Amino acid sequence: MRLQAEKLVTIAPDLKIRANKLANTVWEGIHNRNKAGIGDNFWQFKKYEYGDPVHLIDWKKSAKSSSFFIQEQELSTVQNINIWRDSSSSMNYSSRKNLDKKIYIANLITLVLSMIFIKQSEKVKINGSNINYSNSEEAINLISDQLSNIKTNNNNFEPNIEEIDNGSNCILIGDFLYSTENIEKIIKNLSSRNINGMLIHIIDPAEQKFPFKGRVNFKGVEGENPHLIGNAESVQKEYLKKFKKHSDTIKIITESYKWNYFMHITDQELVELIIKIYTSFINSNTKDIEI
Repeated sequence: MRLQAEKLVTIAPDLKIRANKLANTVWEGIHNRNKAGIGDNFWQFKKYEYGDPVHLIDWKKSAKSSSFFIQEQELSTVQNINIWRDSSSSMNYSSRKNLDKKIYIANLITLVLSMIFIKQSEKVKINGSNINYSNSEEAINLISDQLSNIKTNNNNFEPNIEEIDNGSNCILIGDFLYSTENIEKIIKNLSSRNINGMLIHIIDPAEQKFPFKGRVNFKGVEGENPHLIGNAESVQKEYLKKFKKHSDTIKIITESYKWNYFMHITDQELVELIIKIYTSFINSNTKDIEI
């Protein structure tokens, strides 16, 4: 029991330290690309009228129309963001000793996004936790502790959709190694309630490439019986075909409801992924109104 407690104590600081470094790197990358920050002002447009300052005319916008448009600045409202990450047993997998498990990467992405959103005063809530929406500095510590203490089990493979408020934002993070019909049911429900969202598909490289050779005894991480294959190469082609079909179907479902889909392989760098997620969130919450 003591060893388990000590292990949790070491995991939490490691997660937070790594997340903080990654969040700072992402933040610099975003600003170097001149991206508008979440919570910053955004522009809406109205037709130019006599007496309006000429210097406010947006020539790029006006070039697309027979009218002239000027920029009007409007403050964005604070967004409520729900983040769910899969804590089912299949997430507790890594194909190599020197490679982070899927659950760790999911925790890291969750914490980095929370740091960035809270930095911009957006309110974050971790689905399935007892932490309510918050944009306080203390929320980072609470989220970090919560992520480090949630154990993987077979009952945590789907979000609690009843916790997610209508009109809010939702980020789903997991390996989604279950029925695509269930995945569509979840996204359809959330989308019908005017919830903007994205799905982040976390995959171990071995799950993507099936590099196994020879006689292999596959042991399930969710209580399945071991499965011995005498020649792993003989099933590689069929496995890759099914894996691609499953992943492609998830992507198609996600995008059919106007959500954004991202796949992340756990041996890849996270910076570009986080920047894409951040930018996607900005775009989905930015208004472009013509009056």
